[in-house]
Amino acid sequence: MTTQKLPGTDAARHGTGDADLTIMLAAHDAFRRDLTRLARTASAANLSDPARRQSIAAGWDLFKRELHLHHTAEDELIWPVLRPRLAHSEAALSVLAAMEAEHEQIDPLLAAVDAQFAATGSDRLADVIDALTSSLTAHLGHEERDGLPLIGVALTAAEWRGVGRKMASKNGLSAGSEMFAWILDGTGREHTAATLGQLPPPLRLLYRTLWKPRFDKTPRW
Repeated sequence: MTTQKLPGTDAARHGTGDADLTIMLAAHDAFRRDLTRLARTASAANLSDPARRQSIAAGWDLFKRELHLHHTAEDELIWPVLRPRLAHSEAALSVLAAMEAEHEQIDPLLAAVDAQFAATGSDRLADVIDALTSSLTAHLGHEERDGLPLIGVALTAAEWRGVGRKMASKNGLSAGSEMFAWILDGTGREHTAATLGQLPPPLRLLYRTLWKPRFDKTPRW
């Protein structure tokens, strides 16, 4: 599977199916990357500088937007497709319920970070970022270990591609172009090639000539 060529995905051997989860795992890597960037902002000086705050806000807002799109796609388009296929397995249904419950636990942590960014003179920013990082990192690991393998068990590669098309249609081209530029921000050549390999050639060209240059115009973090 293509996913096994990406760094950091040895724990995500996805069942017996041939559904290619490269993009899902690349998004997980991007969330982890941005959590590291977020943690650095808590210890950085000059958070009162307007340009610095604007850059941090741009990175944080994009992170929240991509996390919302990712979790919404799972809750509305992926887990509901898996549930009837796996209705015979209490263990599988328990995993799917846990995935949705963990999503709900993360939302208040995002709000807490928002509140601390807005507060004046607060010294709790590092604490709330730590809480978000701990919760989201644990969720991503749990999903890779127990949730994503269910896709390989329940869906064929063609069915999984169909889910991907529904996600793309729901989000629209603008959101999709931003998502790929965000996922590949700062990634190495091998990771970039593996992820772009999931796109048809015309979209790869759009990424190089339009999506990435447009994304790079906005300073983040």
